[in-house]
Amino acid sequence: MWCETRSGHTGGVSADGQLHPAEHRAYRELFAACRQLTDRWGRLASAVEGTAVADRLDTGAAEVKVLLSELAPRVAIYGLHAGPAVQSVGARIADLRFAFTDRGGDTGMVVRFAVLDIEHITTLLAQLAALADARGDGQQAGFCREWSERMRAQVKSVRKAAVELGADPDRTAAPLDDSLLTRAAHGVGWVFGTVGEAVDRATAERRDDY
Repeated sequence: MWCETRSGHTGGVSADGQLHPAEHRAYRELFAACRQLTDRWGRLASAVEGTAVADRLDTGAAEVKVLLSELAPRVAIYGLHAGPAVQSVGARIADLRFAFTDRGGDTGMVVRFAVLDIEHITTLLAQLAALADARGDGQQAGFCREWSERMRAQVKSVRKAAVELGADPDRTAAPLDDSLLTRAAHGVGWVFGTVGEAVDRATAERRDDY
């Protein structure tokens, strides 16, 4: 039963120690996001092997796996379980992103998007800490806040490696790997990009003529 404020709105404090619905949805999102990251980053690390990015991705993915192992029993106390349904969502998202977006993009772009993966998890954890605080659950808030800080360190690490990749322009512009499928998808991406640039250039030139 959720307590109400004087204005009649729910104040976010649970009288029976249950998660707020916002927390319930956010935790399921967190499980899916973590699974997506570990699957996708494992593949990306293999594709950029030999670069500093690969090491940072491996380290970050390992840290997220530790988070998952600690998170599951924490939320099970509230009756929330990360079963096959939510886990498979994250895995399928990773499959689709790697098969289409990652294979068709430049290495630099793919690595930049990898930074957003860990930033998403960091933000989720920080918001979950605030949600737990709102219902007076200091222990759960502390858990989420501590992990948000740990993930923030990973954000900085992967972002730094992504920036440093720019010191090698050829690798930054290259496809992830030399497989036929990746090179074909990357080529299609370049074609669409070239066509888009041509359209934008023509539009700008016509605008200048007026």
